[in-house]
Amino acid sequence: MRLFETDENQVEQIEGMSVEYPYCLHERDLTDFVIPWHWHEELELGYIQEGVSKIVTVGAEYTVRQGDGFFINSNVMDMKRNGTPGARTLEINHIFHPVFLSGHFKSRFETKYLNPIIKNKQIEVHVIRRGHPSSDRILRNLYQLRELQSRPDTEFQTRSLLSETWLLLLDELRDYPGERPQTGAEQRDRLRGMIAFIHRHYAEKLSLPEIAGSAGVSGREASRCFKKNTGQSPVEYLIAFRLNESKKLLRESELSVTEIALRCGFSGSAYFGKQFRAAYGVTPGAYRAAADAAQQL
Repeated sequence: MRLFETDENQVEQIEGMSVEYPYCLHERDLTDFVIPWHWHEELELGYIQEGVSKIVTVGAEYTVRQGDGFFINSNVMDMKRNGTPGARTLEINHIFHPVFLSGHFKSRFETKYLNPIIKNKQIEVHVIRRGHPSSDRILRNLYQLRELQSRPDTEFQTRSLLSETWLLLLDELRDYPGERPQTGAEQRDRLRGMIAFIHRHYAEKLSLPEIAGSAGVSGREASRCFKKNTGQSPVEYLIAFRLNESKKLLRESELSVTEIALRCGFSGSAYFGKQFRAAYGVTPGAYRAAADAAQQL
């Protein structure tokens, strides 16, 4: 099962989201997968059921531990990964478009209660830590929201409980604002453009000048921008993205290792195997065998 789908601009196309009902529940196993950089209009309110998750934005990294929650604002560019490699990590995430609570454009609900958070560019990610009264109430609501989704005809209850949770979040952000990292819009837009280009063309032969050119910058500036904000060079990010995509195909398809290598942009199975083993400590074939064995348990 793919964790997410994106359009040509890397705006996430969220599974289960519809115009008629712009809310969905996602239960994601992050144990062995990275959710690559992406962004979308929808808001996220979730918690970690098991393990530790790392949410990374341009210029900041947030650790969310088991039992703690998180909020990710609209159109925030982020990626997620397992915070404890090798350990099981499960994320429960309530994803909803702002209109789910606002009702319609420029309503009082939007201008008075939603926009103070959505329009605040300093609020990208907020970790909801257990131990504060408002935080504990938010977390209880998130648990209850998940339980509601197992029952039929709970649309009104879901919106009502999510509205209550949003009001608690407003209080939470006022009382415990935490760090609000500021990132330059120009640099963020450059990085977004290059990442979107890589995600569209990762199966092709790509060079640093081509990646840099997608954002209208030099190779040196592209490398500086990537290194500063992701900790990787553009080529390192490209290889890591290709490897992450290959893991999905190894688990989900019956394609040969050679076919997967070529489909993910590697020049051949030997080079693919070398990069895969360097990143994960096993060969692609051994990884597939272990994944197949785990699914049969």
